[in-house]
Amino acid sequence: MQASTVGQSVAWGKVILFGEHAVVHGHPAIAFPLPQVGLTATATPSPGPLWLTVDIYDGPLASAPPMLAPLRATIIATLDLIGREPRNLHVTCIGDFPLERGLGSSAAGAASIVNAIADLTGDDLSRPVRHSLVQTGERVAHGNPSGLDAYTVLSRSPIWFQDGQAENIEVNLGAPIVVADSGQPGDTHSAVGAVTAMMRTNPEEVAGYFATIRDHTVAARENLLKDERATLGRRMNEVHEALRSLSVSSPHLDQLVYSAREAGALGAKLTGGGRGGCIIALARDAQHGQDLARSMEQAGALQTWILNPEEFEK
Repeated sequence: MQASTVGQSVAWGKVILFGEHAVVHGHPAIAFPLPQVGLTATATPSPGPLWLTVDIYDGPLASAPPMLAPLRATIIATLDLIGREPRNLHVTCIGDFPLERGLGSSAAGAASIVNAIADLTGDDLSRPVRHSLVQTGERVAHGNPSGLDAYTVLSRSPIWFQDGQAENIEVNLGAPIVVADSGQPGDTHSAVGAVTAMMRTNPEEVAGYFATIRDHTVAARENLLKDERATLGRRMNEVHEALRSLSVSSPHLDQLVYSAREAGALGAKLTGGGRGGCIIALARDAQHGQDLARSMEQAGALQTWILNPEEFEK
């Protein structure tokens, strides 16, 4: 790969269709890239200290605030891997990502930066190496991430993820999915802690919920392939109820989910870590997707995006 005078890369967001929380414990998950939101990173030679420019900070990387520690870890790890000194470089990462919504903002930031640096230097980093570098930042951000976000934001196709391995899957879904932002930050740490506590006190009950999520995830892969949208919607509803029982939803998320169903969605559920963030709702067809998005905003969603699976790379 030839070096550039300015390295640049774009990373998308992601939504989890099925498998939240269960995926951390070895069960499968299905996730889609979300091209409607993303981050653009650049890497430019610049004399002086290693410099970082993001929406909330513009200054030396060494002085960046603690909330940027995941990006700092990724940048340092990437430069160390390719043998470049951590100076004489200006890294930017700017986009339209709503933070803390379960859409993979930390993974997308890390992925775009890794790719921008590689584009600048001409280093041909393999997909596993790029994933590992993104995971460096994700571990700082989330402690023990499954790796799902890191793979999905580097993909242009829907993926099946389990036990640290990802593969592209074929999706022939002929109806859009509406992603609705609750306007409330998610709280993945709290949600994971609640599930962990429940595992200690009621391990069989939690195992049952995980089994429900797993079974629907496995079956949903076939539904996506065959465009069995009504069945897929029912599975979304049942998985949301399992996640509610695991105490990772919230009253506001539940209200948006129920509003989506009342507006004719075939199914609706939270997506991501929960306790805030976003929900996803399966429309009946393209026109209903537009109507459903408007209904979600009227029901209190801060913003919506319409995800058309037919636009993904095969």
